[in-house]
Amino acid sequence: MPTLARIDQVELLQHVIVKAVPGQRLFEDDTDRDIFLKTLEPLLARTGTRCLAWVLLPDHFHLLLRPTTQRLTTFMLPLLVGYARGFNKRHGRRGRLFRGRYKSVACEDNTLKELVRYLHLHPLRSGEVAKYKDLESHPWCGHGAIMGGMVLGWQSVGEVLENFGRKRVRCLLAYRRFVKAGVGQGERRELAGGGKRRVRRLGVEADPTRCDGRVLGTSAFVRGIEEAQEWQRAPVRGRAANIFSRNCAVVSVSDVVEKVAAAVGLSPEQVRRRSRAPDVRRARSLVCYLAYVRNCHPGKAVAAELGIAHSTICAGAMMGEKLLSKDYRLYQMWR
Repeated sequence: MPTLARIDQVELLQHVIVKAVPGQRLFEDDTDRDIFLKTLEPLLARTGTRCLAWVLLPDHFHLLLRPTTQRLTTFMLPLLVGYARGFNKRHGRRGRLFRGRYKSVACEDNTLKELVRYLHLHPLRSGEVAKYKDLESHPWCGHGAIMGGMVLGWQSVGEVLENFGRKRVRCLLAYRRFVKAGVGQGERRELAGGGKRRVRRLGVEADPTRCDGRVLGTSAFVRGIEEAQEWQRAPVRGRAANIFSRNCAVVSVSDVVEKVAAAVGLSPEQVRRRSRAPDVRRARSLVCYLAYVRNCHPGKAVAAELGIAHSTICAGAMMGEKLLSKDYRLYQMWR
């Protein structure tokens, strides 16, 4: 059975699992772990990826990530390649270090608390840490950073704690109680993947009607991801093909401007007005693509609406297509 392509969209919560080849350890000592974290930190900043939870175990590791500006692959590829090369050089070995490709599960935000607890209790379940009180000072897990035992500028502690309340002290107490309550739960395999059986066991939805083994979430969440993927691989990319398409949408240029303005948080007047502000330029590019290519309005009409030269419409449309195809959240708001 062929392996399905990963679901790799901006702003999706992703549970990443990476394992070593059988019989091999990913981290031989604390030096390896320290080097891995030093490789991780600059890549998070460079690719605009937020790390909410993490744990490093001898033969595998887990990351809970949210890419915000670039896709997950842009972050994972240099991380794995860079670490594997360094590891082989340090330990005088050759060949593959990782067991196949990394596993990533697109997760709905309502599973975030369970996933954070699941990841941060791994050292206790595996025997790396003997007691819960030692978990807060364990250096190879993100639990200590949330509790304040260590400071990691690259870990998104605030995004986790905001799920437990408003005031920091109460958030920390609620988070600690929540993690402690899961100590006796054992290995929760439903949090290591997606699909109907895991969704039912987790209690996210009693009777899911739409499921995907790469997704952990409700039927509505899976449907939204599928729609975004259909948009990205739509065969109609050129204006000429759209003109002769039976399903050509008809939305007026002014309506396109208003819809785009609402999606990006601007007023229609701001979108119509020339500006060097990045948000306005992005919005105008989206209007060019949606009005000129998708709705097949004459270039002169679009140019007149935005107050730009007719010759710049194509360049703006190309930029707008890239923005809309890569931004899942923007696509949802546009719809």
